[in-house]
Amino acid sequence: MIEHKIWAESPNEFIVGADEVGRGSIAGPIVAASVILNSAHLPLLDGVKDSKKISGSKRELIFDRINKTDIEIHYSSLSNKVIDAKGITYCNKNVIRDVILPHIELCDNIFIDYVNDIHHKARAVKKGEDFSLAIALASILAKVHRDRIMIKLSKTYPQYDLDKNKGYGTKSHYEAIKKYGTQDIHRVTFLKSKIMPIK
Repeated sequence: MIEHKIWAESPNEFIVGADEVGRGSIAGPIVAASVILNSAHLPLLDGVKDSKKISGSKRELIFDRINKTDIEIHYSSLSNKVIDAKGITYCNKNVIRDVILPHIELCDNIFIDYVNDIHHKARAVKKGEDFSLAIALASILAKVHRDRIMIKLSKTYPQYDLDKNKGYGTKSHYEAIKKYGTQDIHRVTFLKSKIMPIK
């Protein structure tokens, strides 16, 4: 991991990691998170890896554990409406930029999952969750934060099973859209080529 190499030489160095979730969803926001870590935080990072490679219950445990510590966390999100208006690439870059900005002047070690042209101090790492603990932790925090948003939305829109699919394009989600049409939570630009007509 990037952190192990840096901390082996400079254990007091701070490292920022950032990642986003929800890029491919057909409903709900895109969400990014960032964390800033030093070597003293290593004991708190047990089990941290790419959020897609651990169970939902494990993500929840890590999320709750980290939120009881002094680790600084930042979140940013943009709604499906902004995604439809500005495009997913614009929104992806902006939520990542938002969460690293608090650290730009204070930290030289800023790592983000592979998104280009964010800031000259931010280093994009391909498959970053596999090579950086900070990025992996940010991915877990962003994932749980967004999942909780979608679970809350499922109470308003129960017909779409958002508590289960978290806004992604499952077969049952598409079938619900065909039956009930789209709602204010849906990314209409993501659906035009898949479901016609959009109500």
